[in-house]
Amino acid sequence: MLWHATGVDRELFDALVPYGWDDGWRALAADSDDPQARPGRVARIDRGRSTVVTADGPVRVALAPAWRDADPVDLPAVGDWVLVADRDDDVAVTAVLPRRSAFVRGTSLEGDVDRGQVVAANVDLVLLVQSLAEAPNLRRLERELVLAWESGATPVVVLSKADLCDDVAAAVTDVERVVLGTDVVVTSAVRGDGIAALARMASAGRTVAFVGASGVGKSTLVNRLLGDESRRTTEVREHDQRGRHTTTARELVVLPSGGILVDTPGLRALALWEADEGIERAFADVTELASRCRFRDCAHGTEPGCAVRDAVEAGTLDPDRLASYRRLVAELDAQDARAAVRARSERDRAIRLAQRAYRKIRKR
Repeated sequence: MLWHATGVDRELFDALVPYGWDDGWRALAADSDDPQARPGRVARIDRGRSTVVTADGPVRVALAPAWRDADPVDLPAVGDWVLVADRDDDVAVTAVLPRRSAFVRGTSLEGDVDRGQVVAANVDLVLLVQSLAEAPNLRRLERELVLAWESGATPVVVLSKADLCDDVAAAVTDVERVVLGTDVVVTSAVRGDGIAALARMASAGRTVAFVGASGVGKSTLVNRLLGDESRRTTEVREHDQRGRHTTTARELVVLPSGGILVDTPGLRALALWEADEGIERAFADVTELASRCRFRDCAHGTEPGCAVRDAVEAGTLDPDRLASYRRLVAELDAQDARAAVRARSERDRAIRLAQRAYRKIRKR
């Protein structure tokens, strides 16, 4: 690369250190063969363009033409380290550096989960926010944990609005039953509870991402971490404690603690996407029991010697948790089946096109 080969002042690129730049990223960027490329981190994506923070400051960039047919999961996402270069009176993203982690959810296409969407990339900690203004949604939390573990980042459960909960201890106990040792932080933006703990987690160079449904209080917590009211908040509805989306785009910001935060809009839908490892981590209790079943392919139904069913009958495994596990596994199986059908269809289409081209050649 031009900046690497000519020994451009290292201090120039140290301007990216507050955004998480380190020697690992420097080495990856140096492998580029584009003499005009320079590194930066995607700070925001909206209206089809990205805001990328570079050593020279933020720039609005487009995608290079080569991205036109790329898989959506491979497109630049907030938190990605990218290379940008001048292209025809514009600045374009020419490469995405290999990700250290990626929080990916499935998105719908004509009613089916058909593609992945990267919510945040290169995140160290995924902060899964649940509101204590009502009983935490344990089934959604399990799903969030699956995606967080699959991402390659470390999940932390953040229980917000503790000032609106009559029995915080009981709520924490319920949550701890399903998070299996994952750290749980109880917070109240009103009283300041837990804010110092979150700030310590978001230490210098570490990237954290808030993930949760609309109305759980993410923006208010971000405001407390930032020490201002830059994130607009609204009141939640009284009858169901749901809020409107006050964060409208994913955005990366540097915190006073030195960490980097990815603030995300409320996510109503969290479909799984290639989450086998995530399920194994999030449901380690179920998978450990399953390893003791008599039959390797036990469906935990009527088979003899089923350790999972025995645990349910003994009261050591919550039947609702088992049902949640089954739903998520079935969701992944259905996704795999659709992917197999698509792969066969694409293969058959390629064969037909090749045969058609061959026939045309034979006729000449």
